[in-house]
Amino acid sequence: MFSHSGLLLANRRGLLLALPLVFGCATPLAGGSDSTASGTVARATRIQDEAITSQVAVETFEKAWSAIGETHFDPDMNGVDWDAVHDELLPRAREAKTVGDVREVIQEMVGRLGQSHFAVLPARSAPDQEGAYDRDVDGGVGLDVRVREGRVLVSSVEAQGPAWRAGVRPGWVLLRSGSYAPNELPDKDDPQFRKRAYAVRQRIEGRLFGSIGEQVELELRNGDDETVTLDLTREKRRVEKHAFGDLPPFYLHFEAESIERDGLRIGRIQFSNWFLPVMQPLNKAVDRMRDHDGMILDLRGNGGGAAAMTMGIAGHFFTERVPLGTQKMRDGEFTYVAMPQLVNARGQRVEPFQGPLVILIDETSASSSEVFAGGMQAAGRAHVIGETSMGAVLPARTTHLPNGDAILHALGDFTTPDGRLLEGIGVVPDEPVPLTRAALLASGDPQLEAALRWIASQR
Repeated sequence: MFSHSGLLLANRRGLLLALPLVFGCATPLAGGSDSTASGTVARATRIQDEAITSQVAVETFEKAWSAIGETHFDPDMNGVDWDAVHDELLPRAREAKTVGDVREVIQEMVGRLGQSHFAVLPARSAPDQEGAYDRDVDGGVGLDVRVREGRVLVSSVEAQGPAWRAGVRPGWVLLRSGSYAPNELPDKDDPQFRKRAYAVRQRIEGRLFGSIGEQVELELRNGDDETVTLDLTREKRRVEKHAFGDLPPFYLHFEAESIERDGLRIGRIQFSNWFLPVMQPLNKAVDRMRDHDGMILDLRGNGGGAAAMTMGIAGHFFTERVPLGTQKMRDGEFTYVAMPQLVNARGQRVEPFQGPLVILIDETSASSSEVFAGGMQAAGRAHVIGETSMGAVLPARTTHLPNGDAILHALGDFTTPDGRLLEGIGVVPDEPVPLTRAALLASGDPQLEAALRWIASQR
């Protein structure tokens, strides 16, 4: 998700699934692909440059402005004079000559609010300037990255994937992905660090993902500080591709494993978004792990989805209903409640898991992941480890615009049971474990190691 001003996925017919919800990014679309860039950029440029009449441009601008003003949860519009913004930007909308011109005006308008979950969603058939909705991203090279210490660090490598077989390991520094060489990387003291670090990761993923069988050239610095150039061939990603209405496909990455450590069996479950297809494998994984000594829910890289799902998943860890937080809207509020899961998929009576529970997060954990992590932390049911989450937690909906685009706009705020606002702040871990190059080179995953240690300490 491009927090604050970028692209998030949402149902163009209105709300995704049903309220309450929080939207997130289900598939990285930013950055383009070197192997498909010429066609993608050409199509994007044509659509951005498509002529638009002044009447349609103004109607589009007015509809977006009205929809936000009428539904924003804060009557004071986060301290922004919304009428003044309208009067300032209307002349630019009236002068718009192309689709791209009016989108730019609306993006500037929503940017004035300084909040997440506001964005222009280009028409379904229209790619934006950063990539195409219909771009093939089925292939990958099996690595993930994070921006740390002024560098792009390889944070994980898929076992036996293309990058692994080529010798790439966590802690290596990524210098270039295709034609993209990140520069002017944000520093951890930058107040916008999480947002900017996430955007860099998205641009890199836009080069790493693409068509199966195509190559991407990576330039890296290995553990011995030697520069290595690799031509890696994309292979089918370990994800399931799903369709949702008229949205572009989203990709579910799901892993579940049992880890043996110090005589303990600890379950680890990782999933990439909060959409319905995750429920079946997650329910089965929890069922297999009911006799384990502890469990880890790894929400790193999980950009969100439908927040209503947090209630059912939280129910795997509570024997009674417990509040997880409150969504406050202009005309009312809704409380998220953990719904105890007392029957498994086979219809058998079960007890929710009562052992030690860790939730892993970092700045790529956003939206519904923050609702879940913040709620479980406030309820005292989970020990949160890692790094502060994105801080993009506003539930949102979409409204169609006269030019065929849609506007995604927030209509609520979220507060944890202990009264914390997470928007712009994020979930702060109980046990901060920063990623460093030294730690990645030494252990491969220092945050997971910290989770295993904590569970062992609870025996």
